[in-house]
Amino acid sequence: MSTYLISDTHFSHKKIMNFEDRPYSSVEEMDECMIENWNSTVKDNDIVYHLGDFCLSNQTRHIEIIKRLKGKIRLIKGNHDYSNAMKKIKPYLDEYHEVGKYIKSHGYQFWLTHYPMEIGLRPKKFSIHGHIHSYPSQHINQLNVGVDSKLMLNKFKIKHGQPVELEQLLDYMNEVTPSIEEEFNRERGIE
Repeated sequence: MSTYLISDTHFSHKKIMNFEDRPYSSVEEMDECMIENWNSTVKDNDIVYHLGDFCLSNQTRHIEIIKRLKGKIRLIKGNHDYSNAMKKIKPYLDEYHEVGKYIKSHGYQFWLTHYPMEIGLRPKKFSIHGHIHSYPSQHINQLNVGVDSKLMLNKFKIKHGQPVELEQLLDYMNEVTPSIEEEFNRERGIE
């Protein structure tokens, strides 16, 4: 069993194709491609944390898409995940969180939220988020896992709509943690 993260799929949202210059000629093509990329990676028993803005359509469409996606979906509500729709789709999710989820893994602490969190420069502590689409995160310990994130598309070679595996994020965190620790110590006058 593996754990994956993703955000801002915006299934069935026509305007997002222009806002983010997504490479599709129709909403149907976008949805099908993202479902295919998701299912080519995730297995049925895997856990997928979706950090908000899942789908912009009616509840029936939300449910249709959820039923087609592999994995146990744990949704954290985004600003476009409207309460009426969320009430109807909760039974189809493994978990649902209004604000966020805190987890620990491999000596790291993660705050999984839709919006980036200002947690300060702290070693082994990361805000994993979406919301900002193709814009970069403001701090080294904020990781944007949105489908339009340049970090996900370029650094991790993630296909559009493909969740990133937590293990990949941990490798990246191991790379950047020495810089965080160095800056953290410098700010506190520790040599």
